[in-house]
Amino acid sequence: MAERNRKLSRVFGSLAAGLVLGLAGVAPAAAAAGSPAMRAVTYHGYQISVPASWPVYNLAADPAQCVLFNRHAVYLGTPGADQRCPARAFGHTEAVLIQPTGPSTQLPPGTVVLPSGTAALPAALPVAASAAASTSQEFHVAAPGPGVLVTATYGGDPALLRTILGQARVTAAAPDAADSRSINKESATGSQGSAAQPGSPGTSQALAGGSSGQPELVGRQGSGLGFDPCTVPSVATMTDWLASPYRVIGTYLGGVNWACSYGNFTTSWVSQVAAEGWQYIPIWVGPQAPCSGIPGVTVINPGQAATEGQAEAASAAATAQAYGYGTGTPIYFDMEGYDSSDTSCAQAVLTFLGGWTQGLHAAGYLSGVYSSAGSGIVDLASQYGNASYPSPDDVWIADWTGDPVLTDPNLPDSDWPGQRLHQYYGSHNETWGGATVNIDNDVIGGEVAGLPGPAAALPYVGGIPADVAAAPGSAATVLLVIHGAAGGGLDAVHWRASPPAGLAVTPASGVAAVPPGGVRVVALRVELGSSLPAGRYDIPVTASVGSEPLTETFELVSAVNRGSTLATPFPVVLYAADPASMAAAVLAAAELGLPASDITGNFDAAWADVAGGNDLVLGVGQAAVNGLNNNPCGWSNPAGTGAGHTPFFYIGVPLQQPPGADVFEPSDGTSLTETATVTAQLTQYALAGTLPDDAGPPVGPSPPQDVCLGSPDVGVP
Repeated sequence: MAERNRKLSRVFGSLAAGLVLGLAGVAPAAAAAGSPAMRAVTYHGYQISVPASWPVYNLAADPAQCVLFNRHAVYLGTPGADQRCPARAFGHTEAVLIQPTGPSTQLPPGTVVLPSGTAALPAALPVAASAAASTSQEFHVAAPGPGVLVTATYGGDPALLRTILGQARVTAAAPDAADSRSINKESATGSQGSAAQPGSPGTSQALAGGSSGQPELVGRQGSGLGFDPCTVPSVATMTDWLASPYRVIGTYLGGVNWACSYGNFTTSWVSQVAAEGWQYIPIWVGPQAPCSGIPGVTVINPGQAATEGQAEAASAAATAQAYGYGTGTPIYFDMEGYDSSDTSCAQAVLTFLGGWTQGLHAAGYLSGVYSSAGSGIVDLASQYGNASYPSPDDVWIADWTGDPVLTDPNLPDSDWPGQRLHQYYGSHNETWGGATVNIDNDVIGGEVAGLPGPAAALPYVGGIPADVAAAPGSAATVLLVIHGAAGGGLDAVHWRASPPAGLAVTPASGVAAVPPGGVRVVALRVELGSSLPAGRYDIPVTASVGSEPLTETFELVSAVNRGSTLATPFPVVLYAADPASMAAAVLAAAELGLPASDITGNFDAAWADVAGGNDLVLGVGQAAVNGLNNNPCGWSNPAGTGAGHTPFFYIGVPLQQPPGADVFEPSDGTSLTETATVTAQLTQYALAGTLPDDAGPPVGPSPPQDVCLGSPDVGVP
């Protein structure tokens, strides 16, 4: 899911367009005169002929290969447990996945189970298969002889897919062909339009009242940070990511415009990951706006918009139920950005989403809508409070401000209070617990799905500030701050500091009794060895409550003699435009051993640094961020750009190196204390790659405003 803010769109417009084409596929080309060159592809004795231009991916040889159905391709084997997928991909074109089956395989609803020894898809399909294909633009074919399940998707050329599948043949039986004839046919008789993979829920495998014995997921009021990938990581990766600040993950249930595969997503995955404390944002990607600019997607028929919305809701609810998402849980429709100035298009979207909400409510589910802040969210807001319009229960705002807040200038604060999610940063890789996933970032303040019972609440540990400088042979004091959980009783938090060689910490471990919602501060004396080389040293601090580990934090100590400075991996510039913020920047630089030349209060100099792209520029304080974001004051600058405009945009996530020309990082809070904390955290991450307070609520930067503050030239004290 993607939505760039106005400056990101302007600065990287052509690049973004290329990325969208790469991720979302290309529209099917018109058929060339004559037949295209074809080649035979064989897997487990099942053979098809496909255009010779289609790549063939061996998933056993490359298990990280992402199975995407928005590009022409053939995938052979079982999708890997940790596919290397983009955070989002939309649309369907002609593509084929062929994977092995076994006696216990649960088939997707609407699967055509062929007679043993045959491979060709018959011209006349069963009713359930036809219904599933028309809903999802996918065919599912089980061939018991060779022991394979085929998932074939189509976009603008369904006839090509029918030809490919209709001419398939058996070249050899799989070794377990006799056993594979016992494939569960019960699940192939349903009419649900979801396209699951082996291991996905059949009629006998659903969590809701199924044989798994797992409780049904229920609706929960979510909070904190979350992320959404295109296809879910493995259970092992989700366990690794318990080291992250996230506890909510977006899970795609299906839809005609979802280009990824289910991969790991099964009822077993849902139950195992939920048991670890994760909560879910269920997502459905159905028809898009008639004026959508995404190539290759199925769009709404304006004349049937309400009916189509209700039909999508019915398919989504049936799929959710099969995966154990019980009634009362939300399902969010992914309506990507569109041209809302096209009034007929916008009206079709509103009518469709109204039908979506009505359909979900009729099925007993809550309605959610994800969309661009500047299109779908604005259009929905225009109907908020309209008793005749069926508004969704929750909205998910796509606006890549980089700021993890639930407010947005496109949505009045009075609309959907306590019923909001915000996707605040787009596709990028993050690594936690040694596992890397491509994700979008979210802040949660609305309805999600999770296991029943009270939400797990744990204490967390952090430092304030997270850095301190001292000379070798001397000592310094750092503060360990232990925050109590929101509810429950008194927590006994066991903590331990593990300093690297050359440093000693006293005390090195201890137990702190922390009341609910309370704070305990522990002073740690850090002694630096007299022969300790100058440099920056991380002291990890781990903690636990009983047998439950808490996320570690870090104390950063800079070993440097007074007046000396330390080298940095990449140039870091702290820019402030008011005296108070300048003081915070000077303090942060001193604690980290940064040279005075890394601090500037001059707008001209900061402009040149951002435009040059060779420095990681932090805008310290609201005045600096406002100036770099839009120059509301009209300060002079090297480019001679007037008030109300700069070519710059900002990123609100920690960076370790310069992001390139025209990009800066906001380092401002709603108070001077918050500004100092954010500056310390972001600078520490730039220098050492670690973040303090990474287990607790993040202190995010405040969004820039078009308000003139500060001065174009604030001297360095």
